[in-house]
Amino acid sequence: MVRQQRATQSRDAIVRAAAHVIDRYGLKAATISKVSAEAGLSKGAVYFHFADKDALADALESEAARALDELAALCTGDNRPALTAMVETTRELAILLSRDVVIRAGFQVSCDRAEGGVPVLRQRLTAFLLGLLEDARRDGSLAPSVAVEDVVTAILAVTVGVQVLSRQPDTATEISGILDRFWHAMLPQLIH
Repeated sequence: MVRQQRATQSRDAIVRAAAHVIDRYGLKAATISKVSAEAGLSKGAVYFHFADKDALADALESEAARALDELAALCTGDNRPALTAMVETTRELAILLSRDVVIRAGFQVSCDRAEGGVPVLRQRLTAFLLGLLEDARRDGSLAPSVAVEDVVTAILAVTVGVQVLSRQPDTATEISGILDRFWHAMLPQLIH
């Protein structure tokens, strides 16, 4: 049991170290050597848990996907109105990106791996937002003239900006203010 606990702690330390390295340098410049140095563990310890850098990247992207799914479930619970859930999800995602380096690095990995295409996590967020907007259209709270694709594009643009800003220390309050101003301007255009 103690050995298993130590292995879990080592793996978690490696994932967090990889997140810091990728957050600082990006996926391409991240190396196992940098990760092992950041974790304070040998390269052998890293390779014990992860076959290569891609496996580490997979772990980060999976962690971010899990967090996004949990956030979506939390913000849509209790039969909340769809537009309220959308606002809450974007706010909570922004806070998560500004405070959790593992989630932020997972989103960075997703972007770095996209190679000019649409990142997997952005696709996942897009599908979720489109679903909420369609729910709002069905329940009558979304103005009939609203083009849901345009709204999602605007939200994604803000999310990318938040992702970039969140790499700076102590930005949670600033990011929260940016999102409050965005929604203050956007919501009146959406509500029926």
